[in-house]
Amino acid sequence: MPDESDARTEDIVARQALEIERLKDAFGLLGVSPCSWCKKFYRRSDPGALFDAGVLVCYSCIHEWWPQCCAQLSTKERENLEGKLVFWLRDHHQAETFKDPAKLPESSLQELHIVATCLECRGTGKSLGQDSCRFCEGRGTVWVIVPRKKV
Repeated sequence: MPDESDARTEDIVARQALEIERLKDAFGLLGVSPCSWCKKFYRRSDPGALFDAGVLVCYSCIHEWWPQCCAQLSTKERENLEGKLVFWLRDHHQAETFKDPAKLPESSLQELHIVATCLECRGTGKSLGQDSCRFCEGRGTVWVIVPRKKV
């Protein structure tokens, strides 16, 4: 037989859960959405705060989220989402693309580092009938680096 205090505890938890849902709805009306990874809230009016990958992921979580996300996607899905991520990083976080690993900035100068399929040759290493793609030097991949911000 359930104890009366257990029933009261369940009622309190249910009311709190409802209030939390109402707060989330209110944040949504105010233009604020949570990162699906860390659950922190960000303004949707800041286009560089959240990356839309079908779920919203904040810039701070990209380095942890991306490797796990890649492992769950098919090659085609990964390449499509990766291309979208590369453009988002370029547009909102001043990411630079490098085709030669020897020319990468020192790791201490890198805030974010990902290896991506070359968007020009789609990873084939060949472009426009040439022997090798000039954007990736035939490797099929490029390095996308967000430089560390100077303080």
